[in-house]
Amino acid sequence: MMSIKNKIIYSILLFCLLTMQIDAQKNPMEFKRWNKMNINKVATTFDNVGMLCDGNNQNSSLARPPSFEYPQGSGLSYGTAVAIVVGAPAGQDPEVVGGTNPEGLPYLDGTVDEGPADFWNEEHFAPYPEFVNPTAASVSTDPNSWPAVWPTALPNYYFVNGMNDEIIENNSLPTETILFDSATGWPGFGKNGEKIADQETFSVMYGWGGTDQLGAGNSTTRWLRTQLVMRGLAWEGTLYENFIVWVYILRNPTSKPITDLAMGIHADFSFLPSFYPGISSDDDRHYYDPKLQLAYGTDDNGYEENPNGGGSLTAENIAWAGVVSLKMPGKTGKVKSYDATHFWQGQTTASGSGGDPEMYYKWNLLNLNDPEDSDNDGIDDDFDHNGIADNIEGGQGYYLGLAADGLQVLGSENFTLNPGETDTLIFATVFGKSQDDIKTNASRAIALYNNDWKIVKAPPAPKVEAVATDQKVTIVWGTDSETDPEFEGYKVYRSQDNGQTWGSESFLDFDGGTHFIPLVQYDKIDGVKGYYQTLPEYAWFYLGEDSWVKLRGVVESDTIKGFNLGAKLKNFQEGDSVNIYVDRDVLNGIDYMYYVAAFDSGNTVVGPLENSAATNITEFNNTVSVKPALALESKTLNNIRVVPNPYKVSEIWETGFDEHKIQFTGLPESASIRIMNSAGELVKILEHNSNSSIAEWNLKNEYNQQIAPGVYFYFISSSIGQTTGKFFVIL
Repeated sequence: MMSIKNKIIYSILLFCLLTMQIDAQKNPMEFKRWNKMNINKVATTFDNVGMLCDGNNQNSSLARPPSFEYPQGSGLSYGTAVAIVVGAPAGQDPEVVGGTNPEGLPYLDGTVDEGPADFWNEEHFAPYPEFVNPTAASVSTDPNSWPAVWPTALPNYYFVNGMNDEIIENNSLPTETILFDSATGWPGFGKNGEKIADQETFSVMYGWGGTDQLGAGNSTTRWLRTQLVMRGLAWEGTLYENFIVWVYILRNPTSKPITDLAMGIHADFSFLPSFYPGISSDDDRHYYDPKLQLAYGTDDNGYEENPNGGGSLTAENIAWAGVVSLKMPGKTGKVKSYDATHFWQGQTTASGSGGDPEMYYKWNLLNLNDPEDSDNDGIDDDFDHNGIADNIEGGQGYYLGLAADGLQVLGSENFTLNPGETDTLIFATVFGKSQDDIKTNASRAIALYNNDWKIVKAPPAPKVEAVATDQKVTIVWGTDSETDPEFEGYKVYRSQDNGQTWGSESFLDFDGGTHFIPLVQYDKIDGVKGYYQTLPEYAWFYLGEDSWVKLRGVVESDTIKGFNLGAKLKNFQEGDSVNIYVDRDVLNGIDYMYYVAAFDSGNTVVGPLENSAATNITEFNNTVSVKPALALESKTLNNIRVVPNPYKVSEIWETGFDEHKIQFTGLPESASIRIMNSAGELVKILEHNSNSSIAEWNLKNEYNQQIAPGVYFYFISSSIGQTTGKFFVIL
């Protein structure tokens, strides 16, 4: 182990090296890095200068997916730009500000980058070099993204011009020690440095003039000399899988107070804008719930383009997205201002999106003199411009009306930071399938914060392996979940659409959350059965009927003693006790996903809990993907089939309109497939060379054009013979 002294020396050397590099590069944003948060149903990129996604509303080709993709794997991303802003009025001590301000304008720095749009066309924070990894922003689940050596304390210095050209160190500041998780070496968010979330991020940055400062002749760039620590926190489990928590700690590294600061959450979500002829705008709706401090929205017209390959999405396929404030800076810790902004109402008006820093500071962050704020309390409540507050739900929220495109800003009260002092902004980016669902998930984020981040979890998720053979899938899972004292049973789920739905039947709970009927359920024989009764709001949860697993075995070598799997196990060890379920209701050549959930008997706080599906199926966890198939043919071509035949658009196993495909099954290892139309013209040649008995065709000809409906003929030749047949395409 490296000693503390050597670590400090190494950090200094590393810092010197990095600063020498950045001097040569003349651009601190050369140290900007990206990574992903992807541990639960929400997946997003984030960077180490404070921005939480990159949907890039100016140029989609520049976007960096996933950008708050929900649910993960759906291909539907809702984030345009989610970040924070920090502002203060003019008249600050010269030591706490950088740049020039001859007109005495307010200061506003943001971690936002939306492309060439308004003042936020660049981030106004840059990474401290000693916290930078060569390739990626730091995330706890990827040690390769960490710095070579973690600094042991927050920097007590800032740059004169924000360009690493001259350092001013404040030796009078107290040392803010960084604590580390003793087991992993990660700088965890826990009180003693322990990692408290299943996935965490950690970045440290400083305020500077932004890339505009690099331009020749730009003499009016101005900024606050603040320091910012950013953390992201994400958890697995059904209670926490629909949100990610973000923590921003603002610190004053100078020797003078920064007065009358305000911080805000800049939340710009895009609800899949439509570009269909005759539809001129994206009919989004914005809402604010003051009780929850939840700013949220969704699409209103229910007719949006499917980004996965054409067609449209109805309203029930479009998620609700928003931000819920958990703690704002200032004495009360509450939201003081809320602004719902329409981009196209005019950037130079009080109802616009703030075309420059002073406009945004006044109209969006502080929300002063906004025509949508009918009672001048700082909270928009009249987005329809009718002079009447659109109060809904008996005072529990506001309907903010149509916003063809726009953002929402939650602002704090004013506060002052003395030298070395910090204040904190904490919020969650939260998602749901309905208005009730997003409010439930926001309430769960609030409860987690109020409970000092103490989580309630289901039993450990079982480890699962699947063996696929001819029209059969055998699911095998371990017994570790059964060691949990609250363990009650298992549910086996199956998906035919890449994990977007987990069963052919579903229902809504009392909060609007969607649940699927499992393929099979096994319940421990202990008298705990039927529907849960302790908490009425969880009476929808079915605990089973005291029915236990019918098949149980012990791993012997790479199979299960006394059981014909038809193939070898890869992950279980000799002597492991396993549970077994055989699914015979499957078709060859179709992709299936399965996951096994362990559930508990419930408690008096949140009712019963069960595992959700894992997000990374390449790991050995509770979720697997398989494709049943015949074994490779070695003697005859008589078993070759086209699946499906006839082919129809939007078959159940397809997840997008770009996934049209048919499959030739029962093939030998090597074969040539010639496809002809009814006129005898060659349409496509498929060369099959694989250890799979299946060859897929995307219904496109040799010129990559989609084929027309009709009857088609195939001619297959191989070393074991030839065969012909026909199939139908109905589009």
